[in-house]
Amino acid sequence: MARFNFERLRSAVEWSVRQLAEPRKNRVDALRQYVGSHYAKNGADKRVPVNMLELAVTIYVRHLAARAPRVVVSTGVDSLRPFAKNMELALNQIPREIGLESTLRRAVVEALFAVGVVKVGIASNGVSVLGHDVGEPFADLVSLDDYFADMAAKSRETIQFEGNDYWLDLESARELGDGASLEPDQHVVHGDQGEPRAEGVSADTGADLYQDKVWLRDVWLPGTQEVVTYSVKGGKVLRVVPWDGPECGPYHVLSFSDVPGNLLPLAPVSLWRDMHELGNTLYRKLARQAEGKKRVAAFGGGNDESVEALKKAADGEGIKYGGAKPEMIDLGGIDAPTLAFFLQNRDLFNYFAGNLDALGGLAPMSDTASQDRLMADAAGARMSRMKADTITFARGIFESLAWYEWTDPVRKRVVRKPVQGTDMVLEREWSEETREGDFLDYGLEIDPYSMEDDTPAIRLQKIGQALERFVFPLLPVMAAQGVQIDFRKLFELIARFGNVDEVRELVQFSEPIPGLPEGGSSGMPSFKPTQTKRTYERVNRPGATRSGKDDVMSRVLMGGGVQGSEAMAMGRPTS
Repeated sequence: MARFNFERLRSAVEWSVRQLAEPRKNRVDALRQYVGSHYAKNGADKRVPVNMLELAVTIYVRHLAARAPRVVVSTGVDSLRPFAKNMELALNQIPREIGLESTLRRAVVEALFAVGVVKVGIASNGVSVLGHDVGEPFADLVSLDDYFADMAAKSRETIQFEGNDYWLDLESARELGDGASLEPDQHVVHGDQGEPRAEGVSADTGADLYQDKVWLRDVWLPGTQEVVTYSVKGGKVLRVVPWDGPECGPYHVLSFSDVPGNLLPLAPVSLWRDMHELGNTLYRKLARQAEGKKRVAAFGGGNDESVEALKKAADGEGIKYGGAKPEMIDLGGIDAPTLAFFLQNRDLFNYFAGNLDALGGLAPMSDTASQDRLMADAAGARMSRMKADTITFARGIFESLAWYEWTDPVRKRVVRKPVQGTDMVLEREWSEETREGDFLDYGLEIDPYSMEDDTPAIRLQKIGQALERFVFPLLPVMAAQGVQIDFRKLFELIARFGNVDEVRELVQFSEPIPGLPEGGSSGMPSFKPTQTKRTYERVNRPGATRSGKDDVMSRVLMGGGVQGSEAMAMGRPTS
């Protein structure tokens, strides 16, 4: 404790927390728009009929963190290659054990709203911290409400401290170093500067707790490689321990757009929010206009008895009416320029969000599938950069988890290693006794494709594309070399991935016909003509795109002229 000035550290931390008050408030306001007005008591103040934020966030999360990553371990030392494979099999057991898939997905959501932070460590000191058993590695999400860093720094490389707040039950907190005299704190759903927190969207201020808790704060000091823990409200230092972990520290940060000279990144949601709110303001106005539209009958003459008789008459009923024929008058209705402006705002949101229609497959963007594919590839350029950032983030987390696994003298794992070319699977122990070499002798890489969405339907589609593009065109050459397709296995995959068990009943396999040569030739006479003639006919069927229909609608509403073909496109589907 004598190596640092706690009061100066505490003052510096509180100053940085105060600088984060406005970013935290903006994040909570954006979350209220994200959940809308029907989520909880403290959701959006007004209705959110066109939730553009939820749509964009869902599409991006699906692309960036659909599944837990798979690590690939390699080494440049030939004698260590068998051990690298064992290490790879052992490390790929971790995501399922600690729920890393859910943590990464939530971290991506946080990064879209502000910044994604994951704290990686190992539970120690004889206390179960935040639900982790002693000696168990963990990777926990830290929201911006709890995270802080040295806001006087211009980059993460120059920060003097960073850390996070958390609530720990009183009994466990008293086991931490000098925490025997700790008293419980009143649980609140706002920060120590009074700023709102995300949980305040669905919870009232204060809470009735089952167990007493204490508000604690961990501060990591990169300069001295120490971790300081103290109580936030009491200001009592509980422990100062040397950092016995990876050099990068316990905190891993995911951000997508750096701001020069600033520590905080520029979150995508902060760019989308203005157009989201403007679009909903316009749509609510259009809804009020539509609700206020009415059609009434205006009577130009006649006595009161005739008017009342007309109002009460049923359809097809005859009445005696004297006076001028009533005139139908339309009142109110949607304002055409306002609707055109809303459509333009929606297209601008789609544009600035990276072409959501292409990324999410919401609607065709052009007249042909080839053009749609080119536009999707172009829209994927921005997504590719964000994927690279996410993969780098996941790699850092895996490297820290691997370090803890490597240095753990107690934990033992059993890995199942398939023998190539056979159905045999060998079981091997991975522990401190069986590990060879040094940790730095191995390199960890994240398989980018392992994080993409890979449902059975998508896997079946990939199999079909592989067969169509690579296998079927080479069948004659493959047959000449004795290579055959295992159709029994192929139809099993079709039935399993396509969830169509009837395929197994429709396709029956029997013993091969004797006398048929291998390679697919039956030796039977061919009924195909010696010369064939093919005719390629291209048929253009008129279609429509959502953007094209919106453009025609805008011109009609603004009183502009449209061509006949454009008017006909309004009635065509966009699919």
